Amino acid sequence: MAMRHPKSIVLSGALSALIVMTVLSTGLGRIVPNLISRKHTNSAATVLYAFFGLRLLYIAWRSDSKSSQKKEMEEVEEKLESGQGKSSYRRFLSRFCTPIFLESFILTFLAEWGDRSQIATIALATHKNAIGVAIGATLGHTICTSVAVVGGSMLASKISQGTVATVGGLLFLGFSLSSYFYPPL
Repeated sequence: MAMRHPKSIVLSGALSALIVMTVLSTGLGRIVPNLISRKHTNSAATVLYAFFGLRLLYIAWRSDSKSSQKKEMEEVEEKLESGQGKSSYRRFLSRFCTPIFLESFILTFLAEWGDRSQIATIALATHKNAIGVAIGATLGHTICTSVAVVGGSMLASKISQGTVATVGGLLFLGFSLSSYFYPPL
């Protein structure tokens, strides 16, 4: 997403999702340590990986780098021009709750649900200081996500969006197959 959209919006959406996920995971670790079974987590991960893989392949198939970028810029300009009559509160809210922010938030939240980092956070919170676990996990997610977003924008100048979407889609489908045929013990 950082290749197609402003880095700050993608980063804020992803970090917001990871912070919410970390707080929820820490709470789950303190309240209900055995809530998520491995079987259900693996099934959900398999479906999510397949969904994201197919979605990325669809994006790659539909991408025409020059015309799609031009259309996207025109759409953004139209949206900005049409937002002139909004109240100051709505303008403020619309800057942070954009479709890009929401997509980044939702994709990150769903992709991280049941992930190893979430399960590790839940497990650590059951035995260690929950506040320390939440702060440490949030810092770790912030560092990793920031590097991924900056790296994604640097890749945009070297590799086409269609190529990245195709490779990403194939990788997610591979993860889905791996998760299906080789579930955790």
